[in-house]
Amino acid sequence: MSTINAYATLSDFIHWLATRGLAGTVGVDTADDAVIESLLVAASRYADGERTFYPRIETRYYDLPDSVNLMLDDDLLDLTTLTNGEGTAIVASNYLCEPYNSPPYYKVKLRDTSTVNWLSSAAGSVQRVISVLGWWGYRELFSQRAWLSGGTLGAAITDTTTLAFTMTAGHSLVAGQIIKIESEIYNVASVSTNTITPIKRGDNGSTAATHANGTVVYVWQPMEDIKSAVLQIVGNMYANRSGQSSSGRITVTAAGVVIRPEDVPPMAAATINRYRRLC
Repeated sequence: MSTINAYATLSDFIHWLATRGLAGTVGVDTADDAVIESLLVAASRYADGERTFYPRIETRYYDLPDSVNLMLDDDLLDLTTLTNGEGTAIVASNYLCEPYNSPPYYKVKLRDTSTVNWLSSAAGSVQRVISVLGWWGYRELFSQRAWLSGGTLGAAITDTTTLAFTMTAGHSLVAGQIIKIESEIYNVASVSTNTITPIKRGDNGSTAATHANGTVVYVWQPMEDIKSAVLQIVGNMYANRSGQSSSGRITVTAAGVVIRPEDVPPMAAATINRYRRLC
């Protein structure tokens, strides 16, 4: 199994267990790798809860606003195209995204100097007529830390269907990462030296494209507290398989019944709860 939009990789989990002295045969005996990867995906989707922490490209639709403010129902990281109700693109000089200083954005606002207004469709409809195409997901310090270089292409990607591609030696890509080459997103399924095989082309709503030799490949950096929460959860869930407790709270009844630890440790739960939407 390969991980899809997980916030920690199998390699991360093995390292996390090893530093706690709990690795055992994990990483040597690969029999449980598929189970661990499944748990990493499950814990990541649990962490998503009320918002998602992975990048995706998507067009979202909204009713005609009754003011200059278009309130968004998801976290916008980068706005690509804003389209008015009658189908005309609104240029960036006519709007602002809030908060002003850094994404994720929760609102698109027409400037006080804007030369356009929000418009209904040509047929007069006001429902789902404003569209926002962009990069969505929640990531603090998006501009500074969300994408870091993982190396460069060692050969051009010349079509939009072939999965495997070649990296230059010395790259840092590992299975389970989310990467992007220009505007194309990939979930990495496997890495064999410099050969990278993704799960699919044009993942997470992106469009498959060709890419020149030497193009920088960027690796998505999950938020550290969310990554830590996922590792804690998977650590407990993995320990549950054998009745072990990673938190030291295991109980054995007089009848010899093992009461296993909570799947979601309090610290992990508190971290995820921090990102609940307030409205």
